[in-house]
Amino acid sequence: MGSKGKGTTAVHAAATLSSGQVADRLAHVGLVSSPGLRTNRERMRFDGMAIPNEEYEQVAQSLARARASVPPSGLGYLSPTGSFTITGAAWAAARGADALVLEEGLGGRSDEVSLFEPLVVAVTKVFYEHGEQLGPTLDDVARDLLGVVGPATRTIVTVAQDAEVTAIVEETAAKFGTRIVTVTPQTPTSAPDRLAPITRLNAAAGEAAARALASVLGWQVDDNRAAAALVSVRVPGRLSRHTLGDVPVMIDGAISPEGVAATVADYLRRHGRLDTVVASFPDTKDVAACFAELRGFERVIPSRADDYLTFTKAEALHDNVLDARTALTLGVETARAEGGGCLMIGTQSYVGVALDVVGAETERAFTPPA
Repeated sequence: MGSKGKGTTAVHAAATLSSGQVADRLAHVGLVSSPGLRTNRERMRFDGMAIPNEEYEQVAQSLARARASVPPSGLGYLSPTGSFTITGAAWAAARGADALVLEEGLGGRSDEVSLFEPLVVAVTKVFYEHGEQLGPTLDDVARDLLGVVGPATRTIVTVAQDAEVTAIVEETAAKFGTRIVTVTPQTPTSAPDRLAPITRLNAAAGEAAARALASVLGWQVDDNRAAAALVSVRVPGRLSRHTLGDVPVMIDGAISPEGVAATVADYLRRHGRLDTVVASFPDTKDVAACFAELRGFERVIPSRADDYLTFTKAEALHDNVLDARTALTLGVETARAEGGGCLMIGTQSYVGVALDVVGAETERAFTPPA
């Protein structure tokens, strides 16, 4: 859990666990992440592969029957994301998963992941966001996220945090007698060197969490197999690079000023210039600050991706906010005419549209080692 990088951490944790030796075979790993990339099937994976269409329809029908069998009481609420968490966990267990990796949707204590008893909890960088749901301060957000830690939790794996968040991590660990492992850019990892620094840090956190869980379960993790699995990881929409015709494209789901700044730095490092960016930041984000981080670009094309979100802040900053597909097409055409590249950045739903536009492969997240 955390504010940025959860999906990257979760996928790398699952990939590492797939190299774990369980008796005379390698482990089977279930992964439930949030949200989907191009389809909702990608929220549920077994050994890296998205749930097949037929099985997806079956579990959807099972969920519908289960919901219909529960009389309304007004005492609880199952969120849309939570329905994927619970259904995905049940599907993975039925398929024979030896371990389960869950990515929280929104919050920790207030999210359905809190219904599980995790042996290991991985915490990516915590920023202040979703204050309207999680509380008005960074302290509130951090306490909600760490609310999944309980008596069963043996290890908390965290990246370096602000002092306020670090204090809450330490307080939570002391309460349950849980050890803390802090991952830094200097932490040894089998994740590929080619990854962007922030991506590699989150990948290292996922690997560390997986190795901690394997230790608890008594599994052996072969370093060569783990490295092979991690090299195979593909996380579209997280600083991912693509080509549309002859136009190089980078897609990222950064939605905070800090995240946008990190993405811009990586884009500049890889492309050598800040040319064209298509960005989608709804009113629920710090819109002005996010767009301010894009000020070095030659062309900024604002976009809107969701009918249920408002973009009045973006409209106040820019004369015309285009629908996502129109904006993305214009961005690619502009980049092609100028002989440059295109950065596509914004919410995960917008990223899903961008991945669809470039035709990204999203069925397989990683390949388990042989």
